[in-house]
Amino acid sequence: MKTLAAFLGTTLFALSASAQPKAPTPKAPVPTTPVAPPVVAPQPATDDMATFEKELGALFAANGLTSEQAAQRARTASPTVRRKVAEVDVAIAQAEQAELARVPQVGAKVQYTRLSSIDQPMIAPGFSFPVYLNSYAATAQVGVNLSDYVLRYPALVDGAKLGLETARISRRSAEVSAGQEARLSYYEWVRAKLQVLISTRQLAQVRATLGQVRALAEAQRLSKADLMRVESQEAQAEQVVDQLQNLALLREEQLRLITGATPEDKFEIGEDVRQDIVAPGAAPLDQLMTSTTQQRLEFKVLDTGIKAKEKQLEAEKAGQYPKLTAFAAADFSNPNQRIFPQKDEFNLTWSAGLAVSWTLNETLIARANDRRIRAETSELRADRENLERGARIEVLAAQQAVAIAQHALTTSQKGLDAATEGYRVRRELLNAERATAVELVDAETDLTRARITALNARVDLRVAMAQLAHALGNDTTSK
Repeated sequence: MKTLAAFLGTTLFALSASAQPKAPTPKAPVPTTPVAPPVVAPQPATDDMATFEKELGALFAANGLTSEQAAQRARTASPTVRRKVAEVDVAIAQAEQAELARVPQVGAKVQYTRLSSIDQPMIAPGFSFPVYLNSYAATAQVGVNLSDYVLRYPALVDGAKLGLETARISRRSAEVSAGQEARLSYYEWVRAKLQVLISTRQLAQVRATLGQVRALAEAQRLSKADLMRVESQEAQAEQVVDQLQNLALLREEQLRLITGATPEDKFEIGEDVRQDIVAPGAAPLDQLMTSTTQQRLEFKVLDTGIKAKEKQLEAEKAGQYPKLTAFAAADFSNPNQRIFPQKDEFNLTWSAGLAVSWTLNETLIARANDRRIRAETSELRADRENLERGARIEVLAAQQAVAIAQHALTTSQKGLDAATEGYRVRRELLNAERATAVELVDAETDLTRARITALNARVDLRVAMAQLAHALGNDTTSK
């Protein structure tokens, strides 16, 4: 394009020279061909950059959506979070069930029985026992597993409480992850909106250049190949605009799904990425990992889960030992089987005692559960080790991304300053008729690209800082 601009400048200069009046000569007149008038290239608007700044500023609304607002909305709209809420309800029910295991086994039964008729038994002549065909009984029983109160129930209740705590931490972790996903989706949506603005502007610049080239081609001052080249650039720019517009629609739909927005909700950018932000300084990786393992909820979920499994293992061991049970029963029946001889009347009797029992099947099942819980505990410990390894790489990568983004921000600012100065110089040269409009358009294109590069660098820095905060667990306290 620079070669084409130089060629256009030379052509315009030649056209200007050919338009000057010629002095008469003493020679005989010679038939001449009329000279075509010079082609005057259209001048760009003087407030073009101001228009660009106005269009760019219009993207950011005072009451628009920010990344933190998107994260907050995602915490309540995420299906994963709703599933974790249901898991908390399940854990609450399990904890209540464990508490109820300590309640003594109490039962009652009311019974009526009709007996078949039999001959009245006789022990001696003139002496016999009465036969009652109707039997009424009300029985109450209570049993207390004394050994379980010492060996099983405390660990069972503690394990259930730890399970409930694990479910609650897991729900909070899901909320944090949903918020992080919303932040990253928000910044990608902002980036897409900026790219649409810039690509649309570049298309307008290519079309302005194409109008100049067509004017030169009609005056036969430019080859058809050069004209077709610029027309191809216009087609490519149109394709880029179409692709980026579709990408912006896709990014917005993703953000709508994550935040639970309705079709009536209008999204506007409320976070001005042009504003400077302070990035955290570098710190030793081991020091960051210490903070990470203390703050990230994923570690707390696994640590609490391991403790809950250890309590479950302790409770299952009680099933391998004999059980000591206290029991009592009351029987209010007519006739009462303990009354001799039987009478057609209600009588109350009771019984109480202690029992030691052991069942082979319960011991075998308890040992199988012991192996299962040990294996599940080992799985959680392995998951924690994998999480710590992954977190270490994640923290290092996020810290490097912040440093790279800061460097890119500085570099892009230098490029923007250079492009701004280049555009200023080209405009002054054009006003002094020492440069062509095409050269100014090229300078404006360079300036526009430098601006979007600088804006992209600012978006990249925000994304990197969000990723670093999430990797360190600093976003667990955000509401």
